[in-house]
Amino acid sequence: MTDSHDNLHNFIRLLTTAAANAAMYQLDHPQVARLCRQAFGELQTLLKQHNPVTLKIIENQLIFDNRPVSDNISVHRFIAALGKQQIGFLQFEPGIYNEELLGLINTLSKRQSTDVDLSESEHIHFSKIEVRYRSQSSRQQTTQLLLSDIANKEADRQMHLYQSVQQHQQVDISEISELVSGFINAFSQHSDAFLALAPLRSMDEYTYTHSTNICLLNLAQAQQLGIKGQQLNEIGIAAMLHDVGKMFISPGILSKKGKLTDEEWQQMQQHPRLGAEYLLSTPGVPRLAVVTAYEHHMGFDGKGYPQPGRPWKMNLCSHMTAISDTYDAMRTKRSYEDSLQQNEIINIMLNLAGTRLHPQLTYSFLQMLSTLDKGKVASQQ
Repeated sequence: MTDSHDNLHNFIRLLTTAAANAAMYQLDHPQVARLCRQAFGELQTLLKQHNPVTLKIIENQLIFDNRPVSDNISVHRFIAALGKQQIGFLQFEPGIYNEELLGLINTLSKRQSTDVDLSESEHIHFSKIEVRYRSQSSRQQTTQLLLSDIANKEADRQMHLYQSVQQHQQVDISEISELVSGFINAFSQHSDAFLALAPLRSMDEYTYTHSTNICLLNLAQAQQLGIKGQQLNEIGIAAMLHDVGKMFISPGILSKKGKLTDEEWQQMQQHPRLGAEYLLSTPGVPRLAVVTAYEHHMGFDGKGYPQPGRPWKMNLCSHMTAISDTYDAMRTKRSYEDSLQQNEIINIMLNLAGTRLHPQLTYSFLQMLSTLDKGKVASQQ
């Protein structure tokens, strides 16, 4: 029974990630095709144990084999996607073709049922239900749950990434892309993307790792600017990988409680270059991630590091990453440094605007935080 539910969780994760990628790119995108094939394989395993595979939604709970399916981020996405199409019963029969599953992915990628003509296929059957809309506060709680679940579920995946780098192995960029797609999908579950950032304020560094924080903050900044699609996904990937060069720096230097010596500081300043060189040699890494890893400590005024030795214009993503990085470093309690209060952080960032940080982007970022605070207060009333 456990094996079946594990297969089901894998199937749903691959299916919903494929739908998220189809919505972001196109149905014929290679990433969608790869995820569809993997989901098809999991479904074939399920069909060997259950004929047919029947899924029902009862009171916002997914039911399989007459038992509730344990909640996780993928199950939440799946239920939400089916709900948008008003589907409450879904059945898969043996003999299903890969193309039929791709058709379902196309259906689940649509934001509203009116966006696509729903029709059953030879081996996929469904029935529609009356949709019961939840309250605003309920949707807010679900959005926060989605991101909280991502933080917990993806910690192991991120640790695997860092271990691969430390062992000088190539990382699987497709996994990082799936993770970023999950963040973007979680944002899309609520019209107010700022609300989705609320968990950042209440979780410690053990739950939300630094790179995950930067990814979420960068995505929020990018959405503020109207960025979407593949560019938005690449900005998220760049954020996840911006500090990868630190994996080549001595752990003793990274966690040192006191002030670094001149020699240690010189070593620390090598991490942007080391990270960029590593990413440049890794297949599938967006060029934006390479540039961001190299530039994110240069500073708006060019007085940071590394010093390229010639006139240099930083990329937009590098500026956003520097802002997110500065904010998260100050709000995070670490072994060698206490976190700062929000008003202290804001004052410091205002002072850095125009020197270390891009002024216009910094003001926009602080306005975003103000909107978040107002949304948080309103949700508690």
